[in-house]
Amino acid sequence: MARKFPCKDVIALDLTPPTTSRLPNLSFLKANAEETWRFEKSFGFIHGRMLTSGIHDWPRLLHQCFENLKPGGWLELLDICHPFNAISNVEEEPSQFLRWGHVAERCWFHNGLDYRATKKHIKRLEALGFVDIQETEHRWPLGPWADGDTDKQIGNLTLRNFVTFLKMAGKDIVTKDSILSDQEAQNLVNAALEDLTENGLTKKFYLTIKIHKARKPHSNDQSKEN
Repeated sequence: MARKFPCKDVIALDLTPPTTSRLPNLSFLKANAEETWRFEKSFGFIHGRMLTSGIHDWPRLLHQCFENLKPGGWLELLDICHPFNAISNVEEEPSQFLRWGHVAERCWFHNGLDYRATKKHIKRLEALGFVDIQETEHRWPLGPWADGDTDKQIGNLTLRNFVTFLKMAGKDIVTKDSILSDQEAQNLVNAALEDLTENGLTKKFYLTIKIHKARKPHSNDQSKEN
């Protein structure tokens, strides 16, 4: 974004951001998006990506986005929406990968994380006063089963990232709140990894990604409609 718009100042906020920037118009800020925002200026554009794993209070976050946008400014959110899915009939052919996803969602819910929050975005954005609200849905394949070079590339990258994620955090996630024992969790993760990597081309697993865009109205937008 900073490279594409060199005349605009871009602030990237994260819990563990890089310490330096190679672009003069890009700065990094170490901060928690759930805490009170204290920016001196309003923004013309706010982008949030893959926030579901860390946001416990979506109404507050969206409210802060609205308050910190300039009139006419845009909010864009890209995030995953549960459950994980497969094109094949997994009711006839049970999937350990999908089972891991259901157990993980239970654990996340117990810890205040809503992995279906994207299904509530439109109503929440409307309630805040956003206009021109748009929602698009995409399937990110897990593996190279999709048609087209671009989708195959996305599938390979998504699969690689998810396998790494499962190996690093899969067990810890499903042992929180004693949902599963250590051994049960490790067995499930191993089975999920095998299912994902060995059966991906036949079961055709994918992640549902939703993108929401919404504009903060100008003060005279309402009068124009009337």
